[in-house]
Amino acid sequence: MHTIPPKPPTTLRILHTSDWHIGKRLFNHTRYDEFEAFLDWLHTAISTHDVDALIVAGDIFDTATPSNKAQELYYEFLGKVAKSPCQHVIITAGNHDSPTFLDAPKAILKTLNVQVVGQATADIHDEILLLKDNLKDNLDIVRAIVLAVPYLRDKDVRTGGSFELTGQRDTETAQGIAKHYQSLADHAIALRDEYQASPNQPPIPIIATGHLFSAGASVSSDDDGMRKETFVGTLGQLPASIFADDINYVALGHIHASQTVAGQDRIRYCGSPIAMGFGEIGKDKQVLIVDFDPATENTPHIHALTVPVFTKLVRLQGDTDSIKHALRPLIAENQTIYAEIIYDGQALEPNFAKDIKAFLTDTNVLPLNIQNNTQRRHVLQSTHHGENLKQLTTMDVFERLLDRRAVSDDEKDELKVAYQHIIQAIHEQDVQAD
Repeated sequence: MHTIPPKPPTTLRILHTSDWHIGKRLFNHTRYDEFEAFLDWLHTAISTHDVDALIVAGDIFDTATPSNKAQELYYEFLGKVAKSPCQHVIITAGNHDSPTFLDAPKAILKTLNVQVVGQATADIHDEILLLKDNLKDNLDIVRAIVLAVPYLRDKDVRTGGSFELTGQRDTETAQGIAKHYQSLADHAIALRDEYQASPNQPPIPIIATGHLFSAGASVSSDDDGMRKETFVGTLGQLPASIFADDINYVALGHIHASQTVAGQDRIRYCGSPIAMGFGEIGKDKQVLIVDFDPATENTPHIHALTVPVFTKLVRLQGDTDSIKHALRPLIAENQTIYAEIIYDGQALEPNFAKDIKAFLTDTNVLPLNIQNNTQRRHVLQSTHHGENLKQLTTMDVFERLLDRRAVSDDEKDELKVAYQHIIQAIHEQDVQAD
């Protein structure tokens, strides 16, 4: 864990997190214990590090219809934070969340100083939040202005009609999102200047949230739990220039790898707090603590706080003997371990999966995914079309179809982007279905 310095008396401290994906399964295995452990850890971190405001930048849940257990973890966490020194909680919806589901209890949650923005509305003032000092002697002091922007869908920002040209739709949507942020920034700047004229009012930082794919951002791996179909070419990518220079910090979600954007320290993805797939093994997970000191004109001072690994993930590859040899010390560990096991020995070993499952019966190692690459290659070589549909994404299947129809490379690119719009539209319809 990184060392977090004590918070100076006049400093505003926020904690930036996103992409919890509560309820997400790993190869159909539930992970509620991990989500509960993370939320308990986060609650402790908020109190330990004297956090003034918590920002959750989207994808609180993994689906638009979270289970009762997922909801229970969410509301129990908010109840605990309401009793902590943290004065404000700001939650914005991501593309996995149902905007109406998140917004439904917002009036009740506001009494706990939890402000939820599930969906963009015609009145942009709904997304401009004033964080005031809740201490009795400082009720008129504004600590920050937050542009609480949720995941923006086409219908939220695009004013044009329906377009047959994919590129025209992309351009309209990108322009709409940029205009949305610019309008919010203009209002926030005017509001800041108005409050700044009050006596005893310290400099006010402007903080923005976003759940989007910024140009230049990179996913953490080929297996980080994200829907890769939404990242064909430059689909959905937005330039960092949409965030006005007057915005002191941009708290982003959507990408599961922590990173800065366009070399600007003030624009950050914090990443997901737990590994969403076996491809993220060994990658540090973190939340970001951001300090705004009026004495330095609210230049953000950013500290990464490493999230502990609550359940160990391992990926083992080799022949049967080498895999069993690697499993023995893992079995000796006194903790639950999720394993992905890939056989690539010389012999076919058709009973490999059954053998490994028997070897791990009544142990702490759970083989969530077992693959026999040798057998798969043999089948492919003998049949030329024996791929396992479960291991293919929807885009993989579409590409196989294009190959079979002998579509040219230029046409392929256009058709893949168009197909992506269809997949994304279907996903967004699922998210909005309540």
